Amino acid sequence: MDSAVSTLRQFLIEAQRRSSCHASAFTSPSRDDFHCHCVADDAREVEEMLRGIADTFLAQVRDAPSPIIRNRVRYENGGPMIGRFLVAPVFESSGELAGIVIMYRLPTQEPFEQGHLRHASQLSRQLSRLLSLPADPVTGLIARAGLEKLVDWRLRSLGERTDSSVLYGDIDQLHVVNDMFGFEVGDRAIAVVAHALAAVLANEDAVLSRLSGDRFTVFLPDCPLAQAQKIALRLREAVQARSLHVGEDTFPLSICFGAAVLTDGERCFDHSLAAAEVACKAAKERGRNRVEVYQVSDTSMIRHRDDICIVGRLRNALEQGRYQIFGQPIASLLTRDSVHRYEMLLRIIDEKDRLILPSHFMSSARRYQLLPQIDRYVIADVLKHLRDASGRPGFRPLHVSINLAGPTIGDAGFLDWLEMQLDESGVSGEWITFELTEAAAVSNMEQAQLLMSKLGARGCRFALDDFGTGLSSLTHLKNLQFSSLKIDGSFIRDLLHNERSQALVGAIAQLAGAMGMEAIAEYVETPEICMRLIELEVQFGQGYAIGKPRPLNAILAPAAGLLHAS
Repeated sequence: MDSAVSTLRQFLIEAQRRSSCHASAFTSPSRDDFHCHCVADDAREVEEMLRGIADTFLAQVRDAPSPIIRNRVRYENGGPMIGRFLVAPVFESSGELAGIVIMYRLPTQEPFEQGHLRHASQLSRQLSRLLSLPADPVTGLIARAGLEKLVDWRLRSLGERTDSSVLYGDIDQLHVVNDMFGFEVGDRAIAVVAHALAAVLANEDAVLSRLSGDRFTVFLPDCPLAQAQKIALRLREAVQARSLHVGEDTFPLSICFGAAVLTDGERCFDHSLAAAEVACKAAKERGRNRVEVYQVSDTSMIRHRDDICIVGRLRNALEQGRYQIFGQPIASLLTRDSVHRYEMLLRIIDEKDRLILPSHFMSSARRYQLLPQIDRYVIADVLKHLRDASGRPGFRPLHVSINLAGPTIGDAGFLDWLEMQLDESGVSGEWITFELTEAAAVSNMEQAQLLMSKLGARGCRFALDDFGTGLSSLTHLKNLQFSSLKIDGSFIRDLLHNERSQALVGAIAQLAGAMGMEAIAEYVETPEICMRLIELEVQFGQGYAIGKPRPLNAILAPAAGLLHAS
């Protein structure tokens, strides 16, 4: 089921529906490409008849390249009437004839009228546009952009009177094939799966598309969810019956499917596709080679769907530049007017120009491996701000602190990218501190050491974030070049009332001092906490008692004053 075949099938189904025909067909000028749609008991006889009469209509359309009506077509020698025909030529973008569409009515049905000619012209132009939609180069299936146009066309015709369904498929463990044999063999696996899926759907009213990578979707117009689930099970079994042969090796193939319905109250295809993706991910988590149906009562599916929606909006916001960098001061607790540096904080701007805090999107971004992309956006934006501000009169260098997530540190290409960014911006490393959590540093020890070594040579410093919440930091602390320890806010919030928190904070401050590091308390919210931290010999603090986050461009403005410690 390549792109053209799928498109023609959907078109013929819709053309028959819109024209109230007994059958519809398409044939190319060479007659090599013939497609027919008829669901009546006489479908085979009708198809043979249309094949036989197609040459006659092709010749007539060549002579008059516009739709024609033939309401009294008979067999030769004055035989009985065959039926009524509405025929429209279809042209390629070059102007060449791509074929003709034939709409057929029985002799007992109403004849075609002149108004149908305009209708046929519209259908002809629509098919011409649909046939030009992009195809996926690996499988030949409709690509994502073409899928959306075709689905929109069918849904507008179906209206609200029927339930349609959507399937989301994801090949199991394709990354293993790519790792073992390379991406070329991985593409072969994708093509094998695509052919298996297309074979099952050959006689279904369905649109099969490859979304990207190892993911497919199937749009099932006018198909209830229960029937869609049965189709998904057949698709899963068809893939399971195939294997990938690489030399003497054989790799079994399997796929997970999620199914969701397009209900009357929710006609948005993207939302239903997201729901089907959630169900597919649930199938992955529950053992692979499975089919799951989206259930609004399944809490894990609800969380997955929320994640998908949040991550989708987050990606769009980043790509469209709808975000802003804020800075929150880290200041000395002992000296007024002494801002040590500013921690960089990301704020997303939603479609209504409202600022969205990280607490609303960071967990979803973490689960969907979006943190490395976020970190790159933040770093690039901060360096651009610093570079632009450096040319302003009265500019004083600003020390910034930037967070790095564990997956970012583990990204093999990140360090080279970061060094290139630093070189291009001209920003000195001495004005940058990178914050790493204990988990990020310990789980990526080798990469963390390399990053600290190369960036440390440029003058960059490093802070160990959320100190005190991990399990292995003391073992590895001496092997990593940290200049600061940031005491986790969970110890600071109840500092005034919890003796154990006071003891731990005091011990961390002593440890930092003994190792020549700064101790920085997070979540310093009140003057009373400031005073208690001073008593415990903590040098620096960060929180609303020190200063609220402000836009970075406002902090860098020449007239901007420093935020004061309380």
